[in-house]
Amino acid sequence: MHTEKESGEKSETEKSPIVINIGYLFGAIMLVVYFGMAYLLLLTDLFKEVFNPALRYAFGILFMLYGIFRAYRFIKYRGYR
Repeated sequence: MHTEKESGEKSETEKSPIVINIGYLFGAIMLVVYFGMAYLLLLTDLFKEVFNPALRYAFGILFMLYGIFRAYRFIKYRGYR
């Protein structure tokens, strides 16, 4: 007859704690910021008074493209944290 210790199973109190990778969390938050800024610049009138339309759309597209690039890297390297 095997006990829990002999079979290699851990009890509830001996399980390893959940570790949150701060870099991973920061990357996820920054993705929200990039896509949020792209949305605000391209689809709302919030920055209408600050930027002329060409500059506003250029920065909106830039934020969207960089957000897509970062999302790709975020998903690709998710397993290597």
